[in-house]
Amino acid sequence: MRDFLTEFVNRKADQGVRSVPKNFKKLTREAKAYVADIKAKNPVPDVTGFELDLETGDLELKCEGEAGLNVIAQVAGTYAEDGSFMWGWGHPSVPPPMQQAAWAAQRYGDRQEIEELLSRGGKATAKQVEEFTAITAYLAHADGVFIGDHGGGGSVCAVWFYPENTKPYE
Repeated sequence: MRDFLTEFVNRKADQGVRSVPKNFKKLTREAKAYVADIKAKNPVPDVTGFELDLETGDLELKCEGEAGLNVIAQVAGTYAEDGSFMWGWGHPSVPPPMQQAAWAAQRYGDRQEIEELLSRGGKATAKQVEEFTAITAYLAHADGVFIGDHGGGGSVCAVWFYPENTKPYE
């Protein structure tokens, strides 16, 4: 099992950072900047559809006018049409191996006493869902984020990673 949280703290230490964000606002600001940076470095064409295999973590992003992008995903959470969000770590339909990045967010929230990361879920705005997904991507050092309609009356919120030894759009 991959320990995303330990990897995050080690990356910060390697960068000479002496402290990590200790409140939701600062963590969100850093996470949004991280996601903006990865999107600028590796832009993904407009996604027109996707297929996510919850058993293997394989995520295929179908892109307009492109061959598509095959990556490895972790589920940050789900967002229902009624405005409720549920973290991947608390979702009964998300297999444990697919919850690891979401667990990093929960563990970080526990250690830093960030209440917004500790609840299994509840009412949330689309903006908050994007923030939760960005935080998960930031802590997991993901290569991208994806929020898409899963066809069951809501959206899946995922963070993704390029498979080892591949580059974007090879």
